[in-house]
Formats: sequence, C-alpha cells, structure tokens
Amino acid sequence: MPQRVNIQYSVEVDTLQETVDYLYDKVLKRVSILEQSMVETSSFLDVALIDEIDEARLELAQIDIQLADLDRIVKGYVSLKSGVIEEQEPSDENVAAEQS
Repeated sequence: MPQRVNIQYSVEVDTLQETVDYLYDKVLKRVSILEQSMVETSSFLDVALIDEIDEARLELAQIDIQLADLDRIVKGYVSLKSGVIEEQEPSDENVAAEQS
C-alpha cells in the first residue's frame, strides 16, 4: 500500500459544499469501478478468487481512507457551524446575568 501523508489546507466556507461533492463523487466512482471489476465465479476454491479478494480489500481500504477524510471535513464544518450558533444564541446563564 502506498505511503500516505495528512495535509491540511483551507477553503472558503462558501466553496466547501462543492469540495465535498467533488471528493464524495470520487469515492462513488471508485466504488462503482470496484463493483464492476468483481466478477461472478462458479468456483470459490480458486487462486484467482484469492487474488480478486486481495485487490478488492486493498481498494476498499483506499475508499475507507477517503471516506474518513470526508468524515473529518464534514465534522469540522458541523463543529464550526455549532460554534457560530452557540456564539449567536446567549445561554440562559448569560441572559440571567444581563438582566440582573
């Protein structure tokens, strides 16, 4: 399996949906290609099937990595939005303190 490195870069919030759509589309294409590459077999006790299973598992591992990246991006966005909402909505304690 090739070596991987985590990188970080920023995008404007307005373009985040476009970025996530692009990355998710890449995942869907990989899944589709994987599905098409897997062939039905009449013999499950075959060396060729072992190779096919290995290749599928390696590809699934790569897909999982891409999905994990997307998961972190979406969680970061949700966290950002939650923080913005919390800043805009004063807590009950702050409202009570302001009224005193």
